[in-house]
Amino acid sequence: MTGWTYNTPDDVPTDGPRITAVCLTFTIIALLLVCLRWYVRTTLVKAVGYETKWGLGITRLEDMPPQNVLPFGKLQFIGGPFYVLGIWGFKMSLLFSYLRFFPAGGYKIGTIIVAVACTMGHIAFMCVFIFLCTPIEKQYDPSIPADIGHCVDAITFYLTFSSLTIVFDVIIMFLPFPVILKSQIQKRKKIVLLALFILGIFVTIIQAIRIQTIKNLVNYLDSAKSIQWSVVETCIGIIISCVPTLAPMVKYFAERSRNAGSTAGGGASRPKSSKYALQTWGTKRSGMQPLGTGIDNRDADGTSVSGGSLTTKPEDSTENILDPGGVVSKGRTLHAATPSEPESWTDPTDKERKQDV
Repeated sequence: MTGWTYNTPDDVPTDGPRITAVCLTFTIIALLLVCLRWYVRTTLVKAVGYETKWGLGITRLEDMPPQNVLPFGKLQFIGGPFYVLGIWGFKMSLLFSYLRFFPAGGYKIGTIIVAVACTMGHIAFMCVFIFLCTPIEKQYDPSIPADIGHCVDAITFYLTFSSLTIVFDVIIMFLPFPVILKSQIQKRKKIVLLALFILGIFVTIIQAIRIQTIKNLVNYLDSAKSIQWSVVETCIGIIISCVPTLAPMVKYFAERSRNAGSTAGGGASRPKSSKYALQTWGTKRSGMQPLGTGIDNRDADGTSVSGGSLTTKPEDSTENILDPGGVVSKGRTLHAATPSEPESWTDPTDKERKQDV
């Protein structure tokens, strides 16, 4: 924003606060989603993945001081390649996510082809952004005479770039649909997954809005809205690529909430098996063990409990099963002594004959 507004009087009308608010809001949301995604992949799932590891101005032209023109031009020149890199990044993040769950075969090969085409296209876009003019300085320095060097028609390039970006967005958005529709997952989960990927339509809508702002470019300051929508587009893309990866976190905290509720209601609560190598404190035996290991599924006396049923160890004797009063406390079957068995088979301290329970 300072590329437009510094060196200007205090009473000059400016869109700076609005542009700053929009950019900061979406950047903070996108950063928050990236942090949550990193937490899920490193702590809950314990599998980072390549796609996670790797990742304004014055409203009137006459109000811009002449000394601001060159710095403003340099800012725009530097920002273009970073914008291309940003939108390429969230597309590749989605494509790498697809490769994780797509079966080997045509779908995976198709995803790789789209990823290569998307990468090559964005490399070409970045090169054009940098070499839009010859010499390069002519792109941001208006003091260079018009008869020195030449420039590509910027408006035509921006429109072509945005149109091809929309094509890539639509292809990437619908790429997982056939796989999800044919998958053997629950219908509810299938609908949720499809809805998440349909969110990509917002990026396409923003691109369409951005194209309209490009068509209206006349002078330096007309790029303010285009820059604003570029920031929104990049942040929305990051948010959409992060949301599907947060499912393990939602499931984990939902399970914890249900377990806490059953404990508060007086029901017995035991750790349940989980596929997310999570740690839990306060177990009876070891203080801290991975959930789902089965280590803590024992009573305080060492009896193993599994699936709601009680299983005694082979070495458990009848004395461990019967309490001193002769009342059966645990166990399934007790063996009775027979006359043909040795006298020493029974415990000499028993006062009554052992019977089947």
